[in-house]
Amino acid sequence: MQTLAAKDLEHHIRGNPRVMLIDLRSRQDFLASHVKGAVNVPYASLQQMKGQLPRGAELIFYCERGGSAMAAARQLSDEGYWTTAVVGTYEDLRRLAEIMSGLRG
Repeated sequence: MQTLAAKDLEHHIRGNPRVMLIDLRSRQDFLASHVKGAVNVPYASLQQMKGQLPRGAELIFYCERGGSAMAAARQLSDEGYWTTAVVGTYEDLRRLAEIMSGLRG
């Protein structure tokens, strides 16, 4: 498991086809606003859905405040997944909207 500052997310994923960006927030929050290309796997559903996550990709988790992203990345890393947790809040990501032109919301 590694961590990544929210401000470094765009640079980290640009041109990397082996990345899966996962939004751990509720479905309602995801539909209201999310980073383009992210898939919604609410934290409460992670265990049931983990079998659908690719083991050959870097799974990058983000959430509302960072705690769930850290927990999910740690947990799946312990199970053999390649994981990264975005350190910071979803609002940190929203502030990068001009840089991350794909941000919806």
